[in-house]
Amino acid sequence: MLWARSDLATLRSFATKYTPLDSCDGPPTRPERWALRFPSAEPPRLMDRTLKRTYTVKPLVAPFGKPVFGELAVLKCLQRDGWAGVWVDTYYGAELFWRDMPQLSSKVDLLREPAALNVYRAIVAEHGRRGGFFDVFAWRQTHFLFVEYKGKGDRSNANERSWIEAAIRCGIDPAQLLIVEYS
Repeated sequence: MLWARSDLATLRSFATKYTPLDSCDGPPTRPERWALRFPSAEPPRLMDRTLKRTYTVKPLVAPFGKPVFGELAVLKCLQRDGWAGVWVDTYYGAELFWRDMPQLSSKVDLLREPAALNVYRAIVAEHGRRGGFFDVFAWRQTHFLFVEYKGKGDRSNANERSWIEAAIRCGIDPAQLLIVEYS
């Protein structure tokens, strides 16, 4: 159960609701879900032409006083609790990873994290494409965590389910998967 883990305390501190792993009288089939409330940022979005429109329409939050996308807010919480990780930016279909806002940082090269890169690529190969991969991929020693962030107005869909199934077929335990939703 992720909810009880001390190495997720910072992220949990923003949670307003918890739904446990769903086992339906058998092996777990659906990950835990947490409803989160990050403080809003001012301004609420990046200025036009700061980045491509796909970024400037994304809402910003400010969990630690600095405006970031929700996916990066999740990552920042995990980092405070000793996790390493990346925001997996799949919109453009390439292997594109960030640890900070794209206009303020360089892309992350996961070749420097071979164990993480191998897990990422195995799940992508099992799924058959990169688009829609879990938003945040984090690791701590030999433990991995996959977080799907649902921002305001974003809803679960069939693509999310197919990624969960691909991860499980690759040996990822459903207890390593978390869905966090803006509340």
